[in-house]
Amino acid sequence: MPTQSSSSTSAILSKINRLRWLVAFLGSKKHAAWWDCSFMDETGIKFLSNSFPRSSAAAAIHATTEAAQRVHDAALGRIGCYHLFRLPLPIEDRLLELQALGPDISTNQGALDELASMADAAINAPDGPVQIGVEKKILTETSIRELAAHYHSAFTKGIRCYPYFSV
Repeated sequence: MPTQSSSSTSAILSKINRLRWLVAFLGSKKHAAWWDCSFMDETGIKFLSNSFPRSSAAAAIHATTEAAQRVHDAALGRIGCYHLFRLPLPIEDRLLELQALGPDISTNQGALDELASMADAAINAPDGPVQIGVEKKILTETSIRELAAHYHSAFTKGIRCYPYFSV
C-alpha cells in the first residue's frame, strides 16, 4: 500500500466502502440485476433483521459483496487483478470495520446521482473488463473517481463494465 497519512487512508477507505454500497445496491436483482441478490433494498434489510437484528445492514452488504465478487471474478478471473469487491487482504480487513457504515440508499436515481458526484466526470465505459490502474494505486482519489465513473456509465447505459486493477 502507498505511504499515506492515517487520516488520508481512512478517508479513502470510507469512500471505497461508500462506493461498494452504491454499486452493490445498483447491481442488485431489483435494479440492474448484475447479481441474483436482493438484500440491499429496504425489504432485504428487513428480512435480514430477523436473523441479524443489530447487524442487518452489515449482513446485507456482506452477502451482496459475496455475490458481486463471484460475478466480477467470473468476468475477470481471480489471478492478476483486483476489483471493487475483491481487494488486497489488508484493505479488505480495514473495510470490514466500516461495513455497517453504509449510506442510506433508497432509490436507483439517488444512488446514480451519488456515483456521478463521486466520479467527478462522465465517461463512456466499455462493455466488459477494463483496467483502470495498478494495485499500488488502489488507495488514491483518482482510483475512486475512475471506479465511480465506470460504474456510473455502465449502469446508465445498461451494460456490464468491470473496472479492475492489475497486480
